[in-house]
Order: sequence, then C-alpha cells, then structure tokens
Amino acid sequence: MDEFESEDQQIEAIKKWWKENGASLILGLGIGVAALLGWREYLSYQTGHSAEASDLYQAVQAQVTNNRLDDAHIKKADLIRSDYSDTPYAALVSMAQAKFEYEQGDVESALMRLRWASENSTEADVQHVAKLRLARILISQSNYDEAEAILTSTYPAGFASGYEELKGDLYAARGETALARVAYDEAISAAGGNASRWLILKRQDLGSSDLDIR
Repeated sequence: MDEFESEDQQIEAIKKWWKENGASLILGLGIGVAALLGWREYLSYQTGHSAEASDLYQAVQAQVTNNRLDDAHIKKADLIRSDYSDTPYAALVSMAQAKFEYEQGDVESALMRLRWASENSTEADVQHVAKLRLARILISQSNYDEAEAILTSTYPAGFASGYEELKGDLYAARGETALARVAYDEAISAAGGNASRWLILKRQDLGSSDLDIR
C-alpha cells in the first residue's frame, strides 16, 4: 500500500475493502468450514455404514460355512443388498448365498444370485469372480449362449487365464475341439507358468499342439 500517503489512508482503504468484500469472505469461510465438517461426517457415516454391512455379511457367511442358512440370515442378506448395495458386501453375500444354494441343488437361485453380483458389484475384481462362477454353472447346465456372452466380454489381464479356461470348457462341451485347444493354450500362456494340473490335463486330452505342455 505504498501509494497511500498516510496510515489513515491505509486504514480507510482497508475499511472500504472489507465493506465491499467482507461478506463474501465470511460466506466463503463458512462454506469451507461447512464442507470440511460435512466431509468428516460423511467419512464417519461411510465407516459406520461399511462396518454394519461387514457385521451382517460375517453373520451370513458363518451360516454358509456351517452349511445352513435360516430365514433370519436370508433376511440379513436381503438387507445388505437393499440398504448396503454401495458396499462390496452386497455382491459378496450374494456369492455366498449362491454357493450354499448350488450345493443344496437349487441351481436357479444360485444363478440368480451370481447374475446379481456380476451386474451390481461395486468392485471390479468381485464382479469378474462372480462372472466366472456364473459361466461355470451355465456351462454345466448346457446354457452355452449365456456363458459365451459372459466369456467373450472384456476382462482385465489378471483374469485372462480363468476366462480362457472356461472358454475352452465351453467349446469342448459344444464339440468345437479346435477352438477349445486355442482357448486352453491361451489360458496356459496367461497363467505364466502357474497353470493348474487340471487345466493342463484338459488341454492334453484334446491332442497335440504347438505349445510345449509339461
């Protein structure tokens, strides 16, 4: 403020600036404080929200592990999907239910749960695990068209071996041996030396190829 001739002029200028801008400054500060407090409340809510979903999921998972799932815990699973669908536990509880229902022979319910998880999961990795489980059951039920639609969709490199192996299973089941060989070869290659013995045996059963399988 060197252009002012005296401290009085500087003070008057400050007063004038404050009169013109003070309200906006206070409003801005208020908004900033409110936003900070709101963010903290949001984080606190999210932490509690996720913890509640986790507790419900653990209760359902314990029932599945013990090979039983009563009505009370089915309601808890439904609650997770309805009120906690924004957490990973909604898809996870659906997959747990699918496992239980499939083992109980209720294939259609298991497929329904896996479809829900594959379409609604908030986590990409969980979504692809659900898709692979869904495709595996669909192949076993000779529902080849839906399985193929799942397996020919895009997927991350980390899931390439799983997707390609199931493509091999699908093509083998349909009698498309040449395509099955290619898919199994892709699965083995994507596994990077960690291919399961079962995958290798399935590939060997289809005859020779250029890929060195040991």
